[in-house]
Amino acid sequence: MAILTSYRHGMTAGTPPTVNIHKRALRGDCEGWSLSSTRSNTKFLRSVTETALTGHSLAITLTLRTCPESHDDWHRLRTTFTKRLARMGMVRLHWLTEWQRRGVPHLHAAVWFETPVDPFKIIYAWLTCAIQYEPNSRSQNVVPITDSVGWFKYLAKHAVRGAGHYQRSKENIPEGWQKTGRMWGKSGDWPVSEPIKIELNNDGFHAFRRIVRGWRIAQAKSDHTKARNSRIRYARGLLTCHDKNLSAVRGVSEWIDLNTQEHILHHLASQGYAVRS
Repeated sequence: MAILTSYRHGMTAGTPPTVNIHKRALRGDCEGWSLSSTRSNTKFLRSVTETALTGHSLAITLTLRTCPESHDDWHRLRTTFTKRLARMGMVRLHWLTEWQRRGVPHLHAAVWFETPVDPFKIIYAWLTCAIQYEPNSRSQNVVPITDSVGWFKYLAKHAVRGAGHYQRSKENIPEGWQKTGRMWGKSGDWPVSEPIKIELNNDGFHAFRRIVRGWRIAQAKSDHTKARNSRIRYARGLLTCHDKNLSAVRGVSEWIDLNTQEHILHHLASQGYAVRS
């Protein structure tokens, strides 16, 4: 029996393992991005009730020229900067750490304030906190968020930038960072919608995967940017797997709006597939 999970901004489906021997690492033992940290970040962002986000929002990308010697130094920098944001009236924050190819961390964040805040004040706060790491004022980016869900997708990298991407690869973790600590986090008041679990038999699960693959191809074909052809190729290979046993249980994970989710579930039920919540 497969489990389909419906989030406010997406759906996942897969066959749970009969035996789970995975050992969860302690927070202090984290060594960069993992599949579990990538998934937990995406799950959270897909659950946010964007219509209930109050305040004034900014999207932030902050960089350094030189690398902190250890994760502890990076953690202190991030904590000091977050305290500066709190004094400006911050009501909620979501952040994540990624790497540049040269092995220096940079910070992505979405932050909401009670009242509008000048983006330059955010940049100035970062330049002041990080002065020993030589940040360049022209390499910082702070802009208003005009589409919360779009920004969440960017932060989650549309669920395709995983632990293997160069900005999340362990190979680019700076020297001296034996442990990296948490790679993402949140604080403040975050309105979220609890996901709904739905059981599907094997036939329904395979039908759902084909529907999602067709939807993904259609979405890619509607893209008129330079990425259109590569998106189409990726979408067509969504379920491709050379291992027959693995292919039968391979799951899917997509950003799909609630209206489309309802249509998919109604279609599955109308075709006689068992859909039980």
